[in-house]
Amino acid sequence: MTGKNFPTSLPSMALLGKGLLGIWHDLAIQNDAELQDFQLWYTKQHLPERLNVAGFLRGRRYQAVEGDPQFAALYETETAETLASPAYHKQLNNPTEWSTANLAKFRNTNRTAFKVKESFGYGIGAGLSVVWVSPSDKTKNEMENWVRKAVFREIMECVGIVGIHMCEGNQEATHAVTKELEIRGTPDKMSEWIVLVEGHNSIITKEVLSKHLSAETSMRKGADSYDSCHYQLIHSSISDDTSDF
Repeated sequence: MTGKNFPTSLPSMALLGKGLLGIWHDLAIQNDAELQDFQLWYTKQHLPERLNVAGFLRGRRYQAVEGDPQFAALYETETAETLASPAYHKQLNNPTEWSTANLAKFRNTNRTAFKVKESFGYGIGAGLSVVWVSPSDKTKNEMENWVRKAVFREIMECVGIVGIHMCEGNQEATHAVTKELEIRGTPDKMSEWIVLVEGHNSIITKEVLSKHLSAETSMRKGADSYDSCHYQLIHSSISDDTSDF
C-alpha cells in the first residue's frame, strides 16, 4: 500500500553519518540470569562506552522476531574511517571484565564496518528488516542503480515505512585483530552489501521486502547471495545521552 500524496523528492538522509558499524550475533547462554546480565551490560556499559568514542553518533540495539542472528547492533558514525580510529581500537583492545564475560558468549558473529551509500527517512522505526546481499562482479553497478533509483522510491512510498538505507562493507575498516575478536573465539563474518528497511513494525517491513526486494527478484537482478532477518528495536541512544559515562 502506498501513500497518495508522496513528495516528489525523497526525504533527507536519516542515518546520522557516512559510516555504519553493523554487528549481528547469537548468544550462548545457560539460563535467564545470563540473558539478564547480557541485557544489563549492553544497556548500562557497552553502548555508552562505544558512544563515548569520538565520531560515534548514535547506537541502536535490536532483537530478532523472525530469522537470525538473534541480536543486532547498529552504530552510526561520522565516516567508515571512524571505525579504524585509534580511540576505537583502544576500546577493542582493552575490554572491561564485564565485556569479556559477555563477548565470550557471542556466536555466529557478523561484524562489518560500512560506508553509507544511500540513506533516506523520517527518523527511526520500531521495526527493522535487514537484507544481506552480494552482487556478482558483472552486475554490481546495474544492481546498485536498481536498488538506489527504483527500489528505494517504491519502498519509501509504502505506508508504515519510515526509512531505507544501503551500505557497502569496508574491508580496511573491518579487518583488525583485536582483543575483543580473540575473546569471541572465531573469525567474524563480513557483509558486502546491506539494505536496511525501517518501519512501524517488522510485519510491515517484511511485507514490503517481499514485494519490492525479494530474494527471487534480487537473484534475477544479479545477486549471488541473499539473506534477511526481521528485528524489533530494543534501545536507541545518541552520543550526547552518554556524556557522563
